[in-house]
Amino acid sequence: MEAKPNFFIVGAPKCGTTALYRYLRLHPNIYMPTKKEPHFFASDLGSYPAIKTMEDYTAIFRAAEPRHQRLGEASVYYLRSAVAIPDILAFNPEARIIAMFRNPVEMVHSFHSQLLYWAEETVTDFEAAWRLQEPRRRGLDLPPKSRGAFLLQYAEMARFGSQAERLLSVVPAGQAKLILYDDFAASPRQVYSEVVEFLGLPPDERTEFPRINDNKRAKVPWLRNLIRKPPPVLREAYREVKARVGRKRLDAIRQGVIERITVKERRYPLSPEFRAELVEVFRDEVALLSRLLDRDLSHWQ
Repeated sequence: MEAKPNFFIVGAPKCGTTALYRYLRLHPNIYMPTKKEPHFFASDLGSYPAIKTMEDYTAIFRAAEPRHQRLGEASVYYLRSAVAIPDILAFNPEARIIAMFRNPVEMVHSFHSQLLYWAEETVTDFEAAWRLQEPRRRGLDLPPKSRGAFLLQYAEMARFGSQAERLLSVVPAGQAKLILYDDFAASPRQVYSEVVEFLGLPPDERTEFPRINDNKRAKVPWLRNLIRKPPPVLREAYREVKARVGRKRLDAIRQGVIERITVKERRYPLSPEFRAELVEVFRDEVALLSRLLDRDLSHWQ
């Protein structure tokens, strides 16, 4: 029987999804592919999805073994997509859906930093990048080789109340688990245990939950950009070298270079005026999420 995923971490970015993905991958009864974020079901996000065909998608789960009672994947823009979650449920009506949310002001600030590191954003000042959302929506002032203008629509990315409402309107009761980043950061062990129970699996007695995906900056931006978004001539050369020395070896060298030019650092603070503006932008979304979760989120305001 063809392996078929039965749970999905659907977002949001910078809300703890990478850490949860890595923790769950180590559970003996869970299989999650090495390739995080295939985004196969986000067909309304243009060319961004890394996997385009059902054949290629199901192939990433073929290494699953009989002991793996749960097969899952984590694609953080499924929440942002208008079609991903309904299409997931059409693919597997019994799928379990996990969504993670964070104070949207903190999320968009962190997300901007991540896009800079990925070379998806070129405007280093977040307030300036925020002001560019409307022209970028029209296709103007986009970074070269951008994989999707939707990535730079910071406000849309963090409309968590609307996204949670849309999710709950289509996912059957009992098949959705919504998590707050605040809870996950305060007690990753507790949240992890709750997720394992939600998936109907036995606990694995994990005790170590290291911090994952801290804020990063490239010490040599031009080299980072060259590695992550090489020009066509270098991409062709990369393919030729990969054929000679092997993909795993070359990828390991590439990752080693990236790690050497990467430094972890705290983000620069937002000005009080700009933070107050962002709080107002997301006020209604936070209020809606608060009602949906039946949680007091007034500390986000």
